[in-house]
Order: sequence, then structure tokens, then C-alpha cells
Amino acid sequence: MTATPEAPVEAPVLDAAAVHIRASQERKATLVQSIHQRTSDITRRPWESLAVFVGFTGFYIWFGYWLVVKMHVVGFETLDRLDRALMIWHNDPAKLSALGFDYPPLATLLISPLAIFPGVTSSLVAVPLASAVFAGIVMVALNTMMRRAQLLAPLRVAVLVALGLNPLFLLYAADGARQFVWLAFVVVAMGGIVAWYITADVRYVMLSGLAFSVAALAGYSSLLWFVLTALMIGAILAKLGADGVEVEGTTIGFAVPTAYVIALWTVFNLILLAKPLYWITSASDAGGIDPGSFTGVELVQATGSLVLYGAPIAIVVLPALIFVGVARSNPLALWLGILLGAAVVSPALSAALHLTDSPMQLRNALPILVFSVIGGIWIARSAETNNAIVSAVLIVLMLVSIPWTFQAMKSYRYQNLESNFAAALSTRDSQEGAKTLSGATVGTVDEQATADYITANIADKNSILTDNSQTYAVILLTGRPDLFVDRVDKSDGPWKDIAASPAGVVDYLLIATGDNDLLGQQYPHAADGSDPCLMVIYRTDRYVLLGVPADFDPDGGTCAAASTDGAAQ
Repeated sequence: MTATPEAPVEAPVLDAAAVHIRASQERKATLVQSIHQRTSDITRRPWESLAVFVGFTGFYIWFGYWLVVKMHVVGFETLDRLDRALMIWHNDPAKLSALGFDYPPLATLLISPLAIFPGVTSSLVAVPLASAVFAGIVMVALNTMMRRAQLLAPLRVAVLVALGLNPLFLLYAADGARQFVWLAFVVVAMGGIVAWYITADVRYVMLSGLAFSVAALAGYSSLLWFVLTALMIGAILAKLGADGVEVEGTTIGFAVPTAYVIALWTVFNLILLAKPLYWITSASDAGGIDPGSFTGVELVQATGSLVLYGAPIAIVVLPALIFVGVARSNPLALWLGILLGAAVVSPALSAALHLTDSPMQLRNALPILVFSVIGGIWIARSAETNNAIVSAVLIVLMLVSIPWTFQAMKSYRYQNLESNFAAALSTRDSQEGAKTLSGATVGTVDEQATADYITANIADKNSILTDNSQTYAVILLTGRPDLFVDRVDKSDGPWKDIAASPAGVVDYLLIATGDNDLLGQQYPHAADGSDPCLMVIYRTDRYVLLGVPADFDPDGGTCAAASTDGAAQ
């Protein structure tokens, strides 16, 4: 028999789905990050995190109550944001647009729950709460970061206590400052980056991106570190051997949430104000100084003073990060050094670009201080067997800087309430009526007296016309924004129409005696009581409450005979 030749065996034909699956498997095998699997990481300790949060938050609330309510060291920027939060819930009509555009929206929105009950804000208890909660978040994030850096529990506690008692950190954690709102989410984001670098788990990159998206709308300064962190992620992946697809995908995944919220906020500015970049150009800080007064040499000198007195540990940590990054091929250390360097130069950069009116104030050392601590933690982890020694050195440097910074707060040239904070701690005397180094008066005695008179004598809603951009503290302390016809109620146009002819619409005008009050500009003789048609009902050094006659005609100059009977002085 003749053998029949065997038919050739054909290779199996794979469908498109099978090809895709095989390609995906091969692709995952080349990734330098973990996807869809839990990597080795520290054990979760929710009770420890809760203890850190409750302990530090509670301490800052207690200390803040003493500082704000007893010592009367309170920032008016915080009162402004709390008044806007109060208007969100209790104005007539209540409006979310009370947020405005001159503050980052989340700086006010995130503290708005404190205003649900007006008594919390009118008693000023909400002031320390507005920052203490976020300072507690900072401490939790740093503690978790230190656990990943393998610091022993006693050393972690020492670092947190040394940072928590730093006078600069203490003042702004207890005084309601908005710096802690965005700083908390930046620190959480940096904790995610450290976790990603240690575990190679890409989920932490995405969590970091989400944290930055919140930080971006809580404080525009955080955008600088967002951009640098995006560059850092791409650079680290490239150094680890990731291909272009992985680098691009990870970086885009990190950046998308923040890019989205910034684009959305820009569109809101375009639609509502016809100025898409108004959120950048209008950002300001109450009580700031003129950034145009600085020369290049003065900016360099001011930057040196800011670091030297506000965050002196940066002088040690910054070169150490650069050395560890270069000498040990430690890319995260190098990039943390770049981030810390950015924190150092950003105040001067903001002044040069005219992005702020308070660029060199001592509070701008807070990010430098926090990034120095983060850098010190990473140096300790990179020291391996010398971890405890490096941690101890970090703690000593932080403890030594406490009296150094406290002493500097008494006389530092560019500041807000630092000297009064130092005086309150040193003397235990109330700072009501004291002067800041810039000449502003500390305390709320005029605001409280005016608010008390209004709540005791006026009950009709929308009966007091006022420029809330100048009288926000009085409105806040009444707890009754519905008593006022303010610029939030019907927007500036209708408000100005009422201001031009208030008779029959409102019964009173509340004017701040400074130069910026729009009602004071409309009626220049009213604030000093020399307008014969507007009777002075109540007066303090900062505010005047005026009665509006039923036949008041600003254009014709006619009114009923003004009587001072019953007028309070």
C-alpha cells in the first residue's frame, strides 16, 4: 500500500478578542506598576489615625477658642468666609453664589456646614473649627507617611508634637486660616505619591490626583505643586524603565481630575463674569501689602528671611534631599527637593507676577515648613539602618526652631497677626484694641457692639442696606443675614439701584467708616453724621447705622426734619 501523505497541521486562528487578551497579558507583564492586585503595604490602623485626628483637632479647637474668643486674635479674612457660608444657608434669599469669585470656592464651601446653625458662627466658635479640622487631616497624613517610612511610634509622636507646637503652625491651625484647607489636601496627595513610590500601586497615583483636584479649588497655590508632581510621576516612571504608553497613561490619569475642575471653574467665570481668568487675577488676601513695592533684591532678601525665621529646617532638609537624590540615585528624594525649592521661591514668584497682594507674609512659610517635614521623613526612610538617628535629628531641629520662630513673630516685617499672637501667649492679655505691626486694629468689639444693637432693635427682614464686602463681620455676628439687603441678594446692579434711592425699600443704612464702602462713597457725609437727611441711629469707630426717612430724595436733597431723639452714640 502506498502511504497517503498527512495533511499539514494549520495553526489555530485566534479571533480578535483572543489577540487582544494575549496582548493585554503581555503588556501587563512589562508594567513597572501593579494593576488590579494589592501589593505589600503597611497594615491599616484606623484607630491610630482616628486618635491622631481627634487629639490634634481637639487641641486646636480648644486653643483656638482661647485665642479667638478670649484673646480676640481673629483674622477678618476668616470672618468674611464664614459670613459667606452663613449666607449660603440663611440669607434672604439663600444663595450658593455667596461664595463669590475672589476666594477659591472650596475655601468657603468646605467650611459651610459650620454655618448651618447660626449660633456657631455668631459666637465665633466656628473660627477655630474652620482650620482645626484640616490641621488634623495634615497630622493624620503625616503619621501614615511616617509609618510607611518605618519610623518607630515614639519618633512619630515626637515629630507630630514638634510640628504641632511650632508657633506658625499653631497660630494658623487655631485661627481659622484658609491656608490649612488646601494644605491638608496637598499633604494627602503627597502621602499618596510616597505610598505609590514604595508599593508601585498605581491606585495611589489616582487617589493623589483626586486630592489635588480638591486642593486646586481650595487654594490656587496648590496648582504649582500639582504641575511639579505630574512631572515627577512621569520622570520617575521613565527612570524605572516604563514605556511611553505607561508614562502617558499614568500621568494623564493623575492630571485629569484637577484639569477638569479648573476647566469647569474657568467656564463658570466666563459665563458669569465674561472673564475666564478672573479667578486668577482677582485672588487676594485681606490685609495684604502691595506686591509692587518689592525690587528684585528685596524679594531675594525677603525670601531668605521667610525661610530663616518661618521654616529654618528647610536650610538643612533641602540640600540633604538633593544630596540623597543624586548620590543614591533616589528620584523621589530629588523631586521632593524640587517641590521644597518651589515652596521657597513661590512667594517671591507670586509677587513678581502680581498674583497676590500678600506675597512675603510670614504665613507663606507654612508650605515650606510642611514640605520640609515631608522631605525629612523621606530622608529618614532612605537612611535605612540610620533611620532612627536621622529621625532624631529632624525632631531636634524642629524643637529648636520653636523658640526661634516665636521670637521672630514679634518683629518680623511682613506679617498679619503673628505679633499679637506672640503677645497673647507671652502676657495672657486680651489683644482687643491692640495694633498689628502694619497698623491695623485687632479685635471685634465694634463689630460685636453693632451686631448686638441690630439684633436687639431690628427684626424686619431686608430692612438694612449694606455693602457686605465691608460689613461682613457685623452680619456674621448678628447671625441674621436675612435682615440685610446686601450685594449677594440681587447682584450688584439691583443693589446699586436701591443704594441710589433707598427710601421705601429699606429703613436703615449700615456703613463701614473706611474708604472702600460703596454706601459711604454714595453718601460721603453720612458716615460722620453730617448728612442732615440721614439720622445716626447707632455709631462705633468702625460702623454707623443710619435711619432712612420715608421721603428721602438723594437727588433733590429733601427729607423730613431729622430728629436725633433716641439716637444711641
